[in-house]
Amino acid sequence: MKRNLIVALLLFGLPLFLNAAKVDDLKSEIKKRADEIKFIEAEIASYQKQIDASESESRTLKNEITKLESVLKKLNLEIKLTEGKIHGAELNLEKLDIEISDKNISIEQRRESLGEIIKSINQSDDVSFLEMILKSEKVSDFFFDVKSREELGRSINENLSALKLLKDELENKKAEESSIIISLAEFKNELSDKKMVQESNKGVKNVLLKETKNKEALYQKLLSERETKRKQILEEIMKIEDELKKMIDVPTLPDSRPGILSWPVLNVKVTQGYGKTDFARNTDVYGQRSHNGIDLRAAVGTPIMAAEDGVVRGIGNADLYCPGGSYGKWVLVEHPNKLSTLYAHLSYIKVTNGQNIKRGEVIAYSGDTGYTTGPHLHFTVYDARTVYIKASRVCGLLPYGGYLNPLLYL
Repeated sequence: MKRNLIVALLLFGLPLFLNAAKVDDLKSEIKKRADEIKFIEAEIASYQKQIDASESESRTLKNEITKLESVLKKLNLEIKLTEGKIHGAELNLEKLDIEISDKNISIEQRRESLGEIIKSINQSDDVSFLEMILKSEKVSDFFFDVKSREELGRSINENLSALKLLKDELENKKAEESSIIISLAEFKNELSDKKMVQESNKGVKNVLLKETKNKEALYQKLLSERETKRKQILEEIMKIEDELKKMIDVPTLPDSRPGILSWPVLNVKVTQGYGKTDFARNTDVYGQRSHNGIDLRAAVGTPIMAAEDGVVRGIGNADLYCPGGSYGKWVLVEHPNKLSTLYAHLSYIKVTNGQNIKRGEVIAYSGDTGYTTGPHLHFTVYDARTVYIKASRVCGLLPYGGYLNPLLYL
């Protein structure tokens, strides 16, 4: 009996003991990684405050370079943060693998225990009630046998309950593992995207230094030239879209109610509304006319999501033809509900022309391309039947359409 107990301990107890120690080590490493992530998140928030503060400073080459460097440092930290999340997820998976293995061992132990009990009962069932009495030297021995059978029955119930609990715990661990595997894939995809966003912004800084030769006078001249082009582009867009607005067929469009479209960013803050905004009235940015969409706060590298299922009808980069003069990098999506949506001032575009996309899918990352007073997402909603893409006189391919108030559908 003692020998069997030792063998059982070696077969089941020792691995569980060693695994418990390994799990404790992994939990300690996971906590350490979580603390590091919190520290990095605090650093990112600090850099974002610096970037936000720089938006109100005068537009000088020095200030612009300082802002771009802060953005790059923040993006570098975001890459580090995502790498930390990947490592944390991998540690969690390793921990779960051990815990799942332990649950399987415990389940096997319970099954073997049940098997032994059932075997004992089957053997005793071969003996009739009368035989049990005759075999018993004393009446007390007979009642002891009956009591033993009752205890065996209770033991079966206890083992069955424990087995059910272990199986439920195992299923929960497997579900948690599946969830982490999905998150891990998302983190790895995000890491790749963040590196692309970073490369894009390095390019912006390098182009600026090349064009200005690090001289303030050349930078101010560049700003002046961009402003002239911006006015020309705006006039062209406004003229075309004023005509296209007349073609909007309102009765056949979706009812204007919240939820027809989803917000393209997670943390929603509208920095400029639609139409005759204060900014539109008090500046000449729109030539005293209407803002053809809404602006949403979105730091460089913020994921931009599709507002509805649809097909990508166009992507472009106006900065290749008129740097700082228009939409910068943009994506146009057509939806089955007769609406189209435009996402502009992006840093990195994930999707391709003609691609089918789902509501909530990340299609791009926000940026500071085109004409902006700071990083944000410009979001326009069109009547899809009025939309077309054509080359402007000064800014390459641009989307045009009869625009609607996005806030009616969000």
